[in-house]
Amino acid sequence: MKKQVLAAAIVATMSMPAMADFLGVYAGIDYSTNDTTLGNDSDRSNNISGYVAFEHFIPLIPNIKIKYNDLTNHHFDEDNSSTTNGILYYEILDNDLVELDLGAVYTDAEGYNESASIVQAYGAAKVHVPGVSMHAFAEVIGGSVTDDDALSAEIGLAYTFNPDSSLLNVAVRTGYRVQELDLDHTSNKQEIDGLFAGVEVHF
Repeated sequence: MKKQVLAAAIVATMSMPAMADFLGVYAGIDYSTNDTTLGNDSDRSNNISGYVAFEHFIPLIPNIKIKYNDLTNHHFDEDNSSTTNGILYYEILDNDLVELDLGAVYTDAEGYNESASIVQAYGAAKVHVPGVSMHAFAEVIGGSVTDDDALSAEIGLAYTFNPDSSLLNVAVRTGYRVQELDLDHTSNKQEIDGLFAGVEVHF
């Protein structure tokens, strides 16, 4: 009996790193410098965005990601502009070179003097550089089934420290992001673009 218990413990210990590859939490925060255009007016601002994602190994159940973007620019009369995305997605492709995610998004958008809830499409990809702890990434949230519309698209590079650790990975990332809010097709269409840099942890 003791030998059986010991064997079971050894098998469980050996399987823990493998299981860690199938369960993971990603959390990140970015700092961006944006040029914002609202109607015929424009100004520059600094903003924060963040996200949390949970990935698992169950094939039929989508992964979950929550993302928040502060788009506020205090140059304008109103100071509340943001998007909150609830994302359900599947890993369509996942290997040592390429990762591809596709899914659907529920977006809660707050524009200047307008707000809307929008159902959108989601796509994200990573291309890893062989032999180096670096990858290129891209993410797009766009489309709409109503008159309200929003867009968020980003592209960039990331470098991962301690990539072989089964407990914690830390990545620094930088890139360029474009965002748009066109709520109810008013004259207050908001266009934002700029560089960002941030940190992502995976555990």
